Amino acid sequence: MKMRLVILSPAAAGLFLLTLLSTAAPLLAGADPAEVRMDRILQPPGNGHPLGTDELGRDVWSRLLYGGRVSLAVGFLAMALSISVGMILGTISGLAGGFIDRLIMRTSDMLLSIPSILLMIGLQAIAPQGLLSVILVIGFTGWMLIARVIRTEIRAIRKETYVLAAKKLGAGPMQRFISHLLPRCMPSIIVLAAGSAGHAILAEATLSFLGLGIPQTIPSWGNMLTGAQGYLMSGAWWLAVFPGLCIALTIYLMHVLGDRLQTGPRRPSARKERNPHGHSRG
Repeated sequence: MKMRLVILSPAAAGLFLLTLLSTAAPLLAGADPAEVRMDRILQPPGNGHPLGTDELGRDVWSRLLYGGRVSLAVGFLAMALSISVGMILGTISGLAGGFIDRLIMRTSDMLLSIPSILLMIGLQAIAPQGLLSVILVIGFTGWMLIARVIRTEIRAIRKETYVLAAKKLGAGPMQRFISHLLPRCMPSIIVLAAGSAGHAILAEATLSFLGLGIPQTIPSWGNMLTGAQGYLMSGAWWLAVFPGLCIALTIYLMHVLGDRLQTGPRRPSARKERNPHGHSRG
């Protein structure tokens, strides 16, 4: 019931709408996002272009839709990679203990001590530029906190009576993990996934803005901001405002959804029902 109410929340509906619009870009764009038209450079919103045109005469609405496909794909795929790596390492650390536990945790401590953006910039600077490398770099630099949370959950659950009973009855480590440990960790995993996806989208925009992300030939919200920075002083505000709003709105909705998944849907405060004379009913 709680999960169904969260899924039907405005934040989930907003994310679904953004994903749907980006997925249906070929049907809704109305123009080729890569078409260069020198006769319509930097046209403001209107005149057949609802969000204006950019410095090469390309339709901003079309590029926003196609860019959403790339930015959201990076966010979800990098999140899936971070969650997968974090779950595997956190589970191994929580179950194994000893030297393996200390090795994984000290490695995560070392990586967490480095600002994530510096770590991503360093890896992306030596990696071949492309969509796949951006996903891998963001995904492999976001597992540390996830691994620590999963390790804590596993270490608390593994000593529960029903888990020890399953072990006594002959259940192997994988069977115990799938049947008993994973279901208990799922609420934390879902909350971490929502936050990780928002972080990945922001990281993609940051890397693209710095010229280390997705190639400029591929439209993304980060690339659109990169192209807009040289034209803000000339009054072409629409080049930065619309992709910036999309990034901010997506990250906000993901954080709100993660918060709702963690705390549950809000309920109205309990109030005593009063009769017409002002006395509360028993």
